Amino acid sequence: MSLKKGQSPSELPYVLTLVGQGSSDKLKLTYHNRKTGELKKKSEDGVTIAGLIPWLVKEWDTDFSLTEDGVVEFDEEYPGVVQAVLEGWHLARRKEAEKN
Repeated sequence: MSLKKGQSPSELPYVLTLVGQGSSDKLKLTYHNRKTGELKKKSEDGVTIAGLIPWLVKEWDTDFSLTEDGVVEFDEEYPGVVQAVLEGWHLARRKEAEKN
């Protein structure tokens, strides 16, 4: 049995491909492997999506600061990036069945 309780990784490296504004760009991130229930509680406590990103992302390969203000600035310059980073967190956490 290889999948055991409490054994999931604490960090999740991931590469997002962001398409739009006439280009396709790669954004390398390392997410914290937070549980979905933890994210839900933060959201219920009134934390904004821009405020959630620094809590979900350990590091990213961009010169925008990993703060709520930096996230807002990033999304103002590249609309949709905040939603993409949040979606990327869900994808990075997800396990999928592979055909044998």
